[in-house]
Amino acid sequence: MRRQSGMTLVELLITLVILGIAVGIAIPSFREMILNNRVTGQVNTVSGMIGYARSSASSRPGVSVTLCSSSDGATCSGSEQWESGWIVFTDVDGDTSFDTGDDEILKVNSGLSGGNTLRVRGFGANSAVRFDAEGMPRLPAGAPAAGTFIVCDERGVGAASAVVVSGAGQVRIVRDGNDHAENAIGCP
Repeated sequence: MRRQSGMTLVELLITLVILGIAVGIAIPSFREMILNNRVTGQVNTVSGMIGYARSSASSRPGVSVTLCSSSDGATCSGSEQWESGWIVFTDVDGDTSFDTGDDEILKVNSGLSGGNTLRVRGFGANSAVRFDAEGMPRLPAGAPAAGTFIVCDERGVGAASAVVVSGAGQVRIVRDGNDHAENAIGCP
């Protein structure tokens, strides 16, 4: 007599139940990881764009560089909602608005994916951030300005991250913390 090897129907069903439980536990964790990575990547993009604007301003004596929200990639929209995109441009007259012929667009970002939001607080309640030749954020009148860029997703403030820019131009990334004015970061 030869002995048969294999699985019984009961063994197969138990294996499938255990596999189903494992998948049921793993999928929500995987989704959470994807959402966290998306927010982190977007915060890093914003931080990199701020660094680029600061260094571009430092390398152009006498010319400011402005970062503003832009839905068309060519002009400032004047909105505090930056998730549709933003531009970095030379700002010859320092008025934080793009002037065709005088100013030059240096970089364009098409916005955030995944339905995430990007809001700006501070910077003198302006919808643009102007950096002077020393790499410091300035108001149109020339006074130092500090502010915060906040990235939020569908999970709300508990998963939000922010890029805080001091009046001296120093940048730090904050999660579960306060903005430039020591107020708790919040989501729309």
